[in-house]
Amino acid sequence: MENDKLSNRPISPKTQAQRLFTAIALPDGHKQKLRQWAEQDLEELPFRKWSDFRDYHVTLQFLGDVATSDIPKLEQALVQAAAEHAPFMLGIGEAGFFGREQFPRVLWRGVTGQRESLDQLYHSILRATEPLGFKPEERPYRPHITVARSYTGKEPVPVSVWQPNDRIAEPWEVGEFVLYATRMGQKPMYQIIQTFPLLR
Repeated sequence: MENDKLSNRPISPKTQAQRLFTAIALPDGHKQKLRQWAEQDLEELPFRKWSDFRDYHVTLQFLGDVATSDIPKLEQALVQAAAEHAPFMLGIGEAGFFGREQFPRVLWRGVTGQRESLDQLYHSILRATEPLGFKPEERPYRPHITVARSYTGKEPVPVSVWQPNDRIAEPWEVGEFVLYATRMGQKPMYQIIQTFPLLR
């Protein structure tokens, strides 16, 4: 019903809103290992922005600015999506990039493991939020963990960055996903405001 749609409602300057997205948060141990890789293997590379290791995550759906009063209805839809899925295993994959390989716009680590289960969860979340007016991005879903943005070096990124390494090979069980709020200018920048256990 039209009255159920949240994201299409104009948010006035006086309305309190939060910028939200759904994601899978990495376990603390994996965050630390990924941090060690970034600090040891990438420390000499000039990127304009490095992700705070506490913010490492795999995005599911970006939701945009949501009025605070509408968040409970959104959370209810996400609870239903989570209930459709059982826990599954993921791991951290090899380094990759968006933009040009030699001068990447974004440097990330990929995701391995039960990718089909991850894709199914992604689509369940899209189906749950669509009746509320939230639209999926037009580009294909490419799960990843952002490590750094905006390479500013004059020399190309060393080829060694893209070579496989197995220091973060251990998989982990994904038993939940979260709703993050963005806190611009803060460290960490993302705050969990709700957790959704996978219950099937």
